[in-house]
Amino acid sequence: MSHARTPTSEEALHLTLDMDFEDAVPHVQLEHELADFETVKVTRLDEMIEGMLGEAVERTALLVVCHPEIARDALAIDRTLAGMLPCTTVVYEKQDDDRVHVHHVSATKAIRDLGCCPEGTEATVDDLVELTAERMATVWENIERHADERG
Repeated sequence: MSHARTPTSEEALHLTLDMDFEDAVPHVQLEHELADFETVKVTRLDEMIEGMLGEAVERTALLVVCHPEIARDALAIDRTLAGMLPCTTVVYEKQDDDRVHVHHVSATKAIRDLGCCPEGTEATVDDLVELTAERMATVWENIERHADERG
């Protein structure tokens, strides 16, 4: 069965890094923080799954971050939108692939595409999506540039 893909999924950010996973996670975290995203939590999904279910999965980390301007603007639209925050970037390995993958799906695009915004706020949500895209583009550029400098 085929599923329609929304702009949220079509426009997700993805890159690969030629570095060890254990180095990639703090590298990606630092680049978010240097762009004014606060780290809410770093969670190793692989360790949680193995610890709680006894099942091994490939190394996967969730980097949960929040940018103050994005949070402020989302709250100004409607306080319930905070339930769609914060932003999450996943860092993971894939079997038979020696690169580390970094993937981000925009929370603000999800707000827009899921129709979570109150009627009449569509233009303001579009501005929020644009702000998020600008901030995350900076993060993505720096992740790649500084990873290359490390190599």
